[in-house]
Amino acid sequence: MPGFTVYPAIELRGGAALKYESVGVGTRANRAEVIAYAKEFEAQGAEFIHLFNLDGPFTVGEAEHSGSVLAGAQRNLEALMLLAKQIKTPLQFGGGVRDADGLKRLVQLGAKRVALGDAAMRDPAMVKAALAFNADAVVVAINVKDGIAVGQEWVRDNSKLRPEELAAELKKAGVQHVIYQDANAESGAQNPNFLGAGRVGAAGVDVIMAGGISSLAQIRQCAATPGIAGVLVGKAIAQGKFTVKQAIETGAAGFKERK
Repeated sequence: MPGFTVYPAIELRGGAALKYESVGVGTRANRAEVIAYAKEFEAQGAEFIHLFNLDGPFTVGEAEHSGSVLAGAQRNLEALMLLAKQIKTPLQFGGGVRDADGLKRLVQLGAKRVALGDAAMRDPAMVKAALAFNADAVVVAINVKDGIAVGQEWVRDNSKLRPEELAAELKKAGVQHVIYQDANAESGAQNPNFLGAGRVGAAGVDVIMAGGISSLAQIRQCAATPGIAGVLVGKAIAQGKFTVKQAIETGAAGFKERK
């Protein structure tokens, strides 16, 4: 997809969307009707919508998860199916995907792309099976801490593997899309590492930056950084800090500033 794409995210809990409001010094999560919420994003021009499954793996048995958690994950799948039927915006789904069969199921339910997280880092064979099914549907999350890719098994000596080196391995395997997730930025320990994400994009994959994005200024800087194809924004929108439309307009302005 040419240009720069903003991926507004909807957190799913038990089939409902979560929105946040300030309460004292903290925030409170409120449930919202997911179809109406997604249609707000679509009306504001979203080119993609990311869905976070907060209820854990959905391809497990009752003995592994409590019944309430498992039921919540199933309702999130039902929400995906309904969204795919009622909105035109492509959907990207992440959370709880453990194997290639899980990815296939989500695509069949209506997801355009599926984000693979820790399981993908531990099991390269699973990623290759998913790529054989539908390479464009595969998005691999690269988790980064202190400049090092963590929790992955793609090379033998991986104790100090840099994210761009991992991206090169993924590209070689056929991966086209990755999400760059910086744990330090997510925890608030430091600002998002835009240059680090850009270096990953230089490996030849489309990079979606996630984690710690909380302002329009950060979106603009992200869009202005060569190598980054998009940004994933969740709670900042759910908390009302800015709208999807504002994020898209800011991203477009930042993209024009690339050198």
